[in-house]
Amino acid sequence: MKVDYLVLGAGISGLACAHERAKEGKNAVVFEAENYYGGLCHSFNINGFTFDSAVHLSFTKNNEAREFFDKTPCISHLPISYNYYNGLWLKHPLINNMSDMSALEKTRFLKSLIEKKEYRVIANYGEWLKASYGDLIAEKFYYIYTKKYWTVRPEDMSTSWIGSRLNTPDLEKILYGSFDKNTEIDYYAKEMRYPFVASGRGGYVTFLKPLLKGIKVIYNKKAIHIDLNLKRVYFSDNTSCHYEHLVSSIPLPELVNICGYIPDYIQKNASKLKASKISIVSVGFNKSNIAKYLWFYIYDDDILAARVNSPSIKSTKNAPEGSSSMQFEVYHYHDDIVDKQKIIENVRYSLNKMKICQPEDIIFIDYKLLPFGNVIFLKEMEIHRNIVRNYLLNKGVTLIGRFGKWEYLWSDESYLSGKNILCP
Repeated sequence: MKVDYLVLGAGISGLACAHERAKEGKNAVVFEAENYYGGLCHSFNINGFTFDSAVHLSFTKNNEAREFFDKTPCISHLPISYNYYNGLWLKHPLINNMSDMSALEKTRFLKSLIEKKEYRVIANYGEWLKASYGDLIAEKFYYIYTKKYWTVRPEDMSTSWIGSRLNTPDLEKILYGSFDKNTEIDYYAKEMRYPFVASGRGGYVTFLKPLLKGIKVIYNKKAIHIDLNLKRVYFSDNTSCHYEHLVSSIPLPELVNICGYIPDYIQKNASKLKASKISIVSVGFNKSNIAKYLWFYIYDDDILAARVNSPSIKSTKNAPEGSSSMQFEVYHYHDDIVDKQKIIENVRYSLNKMKICQPEDIIFIDYKLLPFGNVIFLKEMEIHRNIVRNYLLNKGVTLIGRFGKWEYLWSDESYLSGKNILCP
């Protein structure tokens, strides 16, 4: 078998790549290791409840990406999220909404912010946090959340990924929100969109369905060896395929591991690239009003989850009538040994501590481990990544998607990375 474009991975970037090549009249085939498409955009069903692989809402501002996402009927949500901290529910961003905190705590936080130290040179994410928010706010909130979400210390991270993802402190907004709850929505997006499917069983993956038109996806095809000189990919089912162009969205270190004749220095640089994995704990409730927020963040360190979303608020079709749902995200470092039972028990503990439900309100708790969640932006990661990417580019490999390019791409950016490829 020979194809013009052999695409590894049927996530949004791989499907977008094949779809665009098919429109150009090219022979593009997607090979997917799993028996489903979507990658991190995958959705799944449990007992009539629909869940996504993490929070997933569309908020693209890019006109090209928006044109694609708008092909699917949408539900629109305001980006109102919350934070759980020490028994309080505070609107996001937390530093702009401290009115419910005690006077003493607010005073200490504000004093630390006003007296924050200036850094001539920012050496890492930890210093960026302290320079932006002051030592106390940084350590009490952002340090705890960083360890939960990124699985490493802020001092171990670079700052190249931040962009518009974190709020620039505005002293007037912070002071106002320390006295009054009626604060404005201060988020990097003005609208969050989610697919509307009248029949139910949709989920975020519904956005990807238009990409399946006119393309060929072959499932259960795990690539185990690539001969870059012969331009041939070998699969675990003892088949192989010759290609003219190779496009990969599979994680960059894994790609290096299955490529033959890779120099030691490339393997060494690839071994420096680390990602988190995610325990996804999906909970179904027998009442419609259990979930209160579209999504929220957690700063208490005795709760393992960093973030929680409500599929049944994203769309009422995601839960049977009279029911609701939530999904907890627990992040792990690349090499961590994950204790499934400990995580499930912590979710039960969390639901009780946050006074979300009674034990008898729970219909089920489902557990899934996603092997890749986020690229971890360790210091000097970009140096190691670029050495690997440049080598593969020179060998005729086109890299797409969050893990193929090894970047912090949102779904719209991943879509564009596959659609607009430039093959060597």
